[in-house]
Amino acid sequence: MRLFAAMTFACLMALFATAAGSRADVPPPYEVYDVGASLSEGEPFPVVSDVLKGGPAEKAGVKKGDGVIAIDGGFSKGSAPFYFFARQLGGPRNSVAELVLLRDGYKVFTVKIKRTHRRG
Repeated sequence: MRLFAAMTFACLMALFATAAGSRADVPPPYEVYDVGASLSEGEPFPVVSDVLKGGPAEKAGVKKGDGVIAIDGGFSKGSAPFYFFARQLGGPRNSVAELVLLRDGYKVFTVKIKRTHRRG
């Protein structure tokens, strides 16, 4: 039943998803900061593959293995390639990323993480 609820939620997210991740691959006009986590492709959603120890994502409670349903309202299973979805973890310094996560196959929750980790 919980899996059904999570999948229903994911479908609703797809209906309201934006095309934010489908813009051309042009470097942004600012230095990119991220949340201190990496993603890998996965099913049914991309998966957090690495969390920087002491980084913003770890402090927000993100764990390796969490499924990522959406970033900033962009649904992970939209029409854009995985790369465009994953790069939404980055943004201007101190901007906030909102992630909708799936843990243990049935716990769906949202975290807001300030982008303070400098990509390098």
